[in-house]
Parts: sequence; structure tokens; C-alpha cells
Amino acid sequence: MAVNPLDLLNGARALDRLFQLEKKHGTILEAQATEIQMLKERLIALEQHIKAREDILVAEAKGAAAATGSAVAAQHVSDISRRLGGMEERLRAIGDIRVLSQEPR
Repeated sequence: MAVNPLDLLNGARALDRLFQLEKKHGTILEAQATEIQMLKERLIALEQHIKAREDILVAEAKGAAAATGSAVAAQHVSDISRRLGGMEERLRAIGDIRVLSQEPR
């Protein structure tokens, strides 16, 4: 069986094209791996940013709750003080202020 030189040349060209395609494929795979790594890093950065924002929101919510609690307590203390002042004035008016000046036993 004789080998045709044209068939050898065509086979060599096909093999050369195959190697070129393999090289291009390797380059594409490397580029995609780099892009995937960049996307992973971006995702990690976004997750860290979201975690930081969540921590800030929790701190702000705690602060708002504390401020609201203080405002409610202050409102009640103010109301109690006002009422005690009114009662004290009434007691002074009837001359029985000694009750307020005594320490509880």
C-alpha cells in the first residue's frame, strides 16, 4: 500500500489545525478561569459589604430602640413628676406638707 504524499500533507495540515484549536481552547479556558476568579472575589467583597451594612442596620436599630425607650420612660417620669408636683401643691394648700417631707419607713 503506497502512501500518497497529498494525503500526508492533508493529514499534517489537519493535525496543525487541531493543535491551533487546542491552543485557542486553552487560552479561552484560562481567560474564563481568570474571569471566574474575578467574579468570586467580587462576590466575596459584596458579601462583606452586605455584612457590614447589616451590622450598621442592627446598630442603628438598637440605637433607635434605646432612644425610643428613653423617650417613653422620660415621658412617664415627666408625667409622674408633674402629678406629684400638683399633689404637693394641693397638700401645701391644705397645710399637710409634712407627709411629703418624711422619709418612708
